[in-house]
Amino acid sequence: MQRYQLGRFSVSRIGFGAMQLPGPGVFGPPRDRGEALAVLRRAVDLGVDHIDTAQYYGPDVANELIREALYPYPSTLALVSKVGARRDGSGGWLAYDEPDQLRRGIEDTSRTTCAAWASSSWLRPTCGSWTARSQTSGSMTSSPR
Repeated sequence: MQRYQLGRFSVSRIGFGAMQLPGPGVFGPPRDRGEALAVLRRAVDLGVDHIDTAQYYGPDVANELIREALYPYPSTLALVSKVGARRDGSGGWLAYDEPDQLRRGIEDTSRTTCAAWASSSWLRPTCGSWTARSQTSGSMTSSPR
């Protein structure tokens, strides 16, 4: 399989998407926590070298499962996260894309995964309205609205 450079990682084209680990609607705890943990461990055992996650999956749930199943992380495992959204108390999706909110999203991912930083952080547009922003090399930049 072809490999791609992702920061210091060389990753395969196919990774593992953690979005379905939390409960229904990507909200709350999984139906079977033990099974969710087993799926993560098995994915890495089978050679998955990057996991796509987001703080708002659950919220917090996917990242906490990843940490519980895999920490300390293999040196070859890249965690790829997204920022730019959050969940309300009933599971609704809300934009969370101001520079300080994006920074907080990255910090929250670091906290819940126990990783110093995600290998990569992507902006996920939400609610049909957002400001294009990107996080590159530790600094925030923004484009005009």
